[in-house]
Amino acid sequence: MRLRALVLLLVACRCFGDTNTFTIATYNVQNWVLMERKGTANAPKPDTEQKAVVNVLAVVKPDVLAVQEMGTSHELAELRRALKAHGFDYPHTEWIQGEDPTRHVALLSRFPIIERLSHTNDTYQLDGQPKRVSRGILDVRVQVNPQYSFRVLVAHLKSKRQTDDGDQAVIRLEEARLLRRHVDEILKADPHENVVVMGDLNDTYGSDAIREVSTGLFVLRPRDSKGYDTTHFWKAKREFSRLDYLMLSPGMRSELVTGTPRIADPPRWLDGSDHRAVSATFYMQDMGTNRPAHPTTTP
Repeated sequence: MRLRALVLLLVACRCFGDTNTFTIATYNVQNWVLMERKGTANAPKPDTEQKAVVNVLAVVKPDVLAVQEMGTSHELAELRRALKAHGFDYPHTEWIQGEDPTRHVALLSRFPIIERLSHTNDTYQLDGQPKRVSRGILDVRVQVNPQYSFRVLVAHLKSKRQTDDGDQAVIRLEEARLLRRHVDEILKADPHENVVVMGDLNDTYGSDAIREVSTGLFVLRPRDSKGYDTTHFWKAKREFSRLDYLMLSPGMRSELVTGTPRIADPPRWLDGSDHRAVSATFYMQDMGTNRPAHPTTTP
């Protein structure tokens, strides 16, 4: 399987052009699902919104892209086709089915996925009853080149909107603890492992859930073109906040290209999603653990 992955990787390098860096991004694409819209059942995300999402990604140009609020694998294929029409081909994907039947997390990559380790049946206790992590935890290994790979964990934790399931903050914290458990297991097996934890974690920096996930990880603090660090706009409350994250293990932090973490804010970004894409660029080789970090990347 690894040999086949390396062959595919060499083909990809010829198609895209070989460089010494790659870009990772996470983006909540806001209901790229079939749902009721303006009284119409099972309506797709409007074309104007789809095009706005693709326009944002055309600016970011990620090599590996995590998405949240994706619909079925058919909707994921729809996004892939739209990106390919703009010159961005992602032949390798991971899509997982959690308890939530509508909204999913997924990954698109121009590099081969050589291990698929996603978790869709994790449970915790809520009011004495077992409850599954709603969207699961996506977990794969991506082979960037024959010498370099990294582990990706993608999550979409419980939103701040209150539901009948229970207290939203309690649910989010329990989901964060399970995500953290998987990170700990990976780093216990290999403290030097290259790990990226990313996604819409639905809480602000310093909250219990974010502290739970981020302990021992390097939390990037990207900025937009105006210097702001917020990633989400809650229209009903007219509230901007930072909910979307990229977090790095010590090993992965060494490959971070100084000054590259950023929040995409091209014109009309809000037409596609209430979230903004977060990205960072990395070297395609292990750089050791002694590279100094740029001050603007610290929380």
